Amino acid sequence: MQKIISSQAPKVINILTQSFQTNPSALWVIKQDEKVQKRLKALIEYAVKTGLENNGVFLSDDESAAAICFKEPAKSSLISYWNQVQLIRKAIGISRVPHVLRREGYLKKHRHNDPHFNFWFLGTNPERKDGAGAYDIKREIFQLSLEKQLPILLETSVERNKQVYEYFGFNVYHTWKPSTNYTLWFMKRDSG
Repeated sequence: MQKIISSQAPKVINILTQSFQTNPSALWVIKQDEKVQKRLKALIEYAVKTGLENNGVFLSDDESAAAICFKEPAKSSLISYWNQVQLIRKAIGISRVPHVLRREGYLKKHRHNDPHFNFWFLGTNPERKDGAGAYDIKREIFQLSLEKQLPILLETSVERNKQVYEYFGFNVYHTWKPSTNYTLWFMKRDSG
């Protein structure tokens, strides 16, 4: 696994955009119109920029999987605020901002305030069925969690992914049904 630099961002954006084509939570955030694919890509671009700013974008050695995972609380800068403006313009749309802000407020309220790793995105190239790259990334992030003695938190809206994370030692600490379309599971894996 390698931490990427900005020149490698297009590879990560491509992998994650393909992986999140049907993700209920990601699709809920973006405006649903004829530009939904462009809007999903813009959401992923924002996530990668945020991850790069926080030194937390990873690519598997075989370049089949990518992840965004960084230490919280995250850094904020003028660039991060500018990226949020671009996210609204390109992905969310002005009319959805109040809905997204309410959702983000709920997420923040139910996340732990203590330092932790936020395992924000993990995706694999859909052409690769073995998932080896994703397992490599998980193993490395789990090792980083152990070294830094920080838990890993994540949210998932895909039940199959929830089951995989449970297999890897994550526990559900909160469940939320923000819409009739999906459930969001808040999960935590301790560092030890």
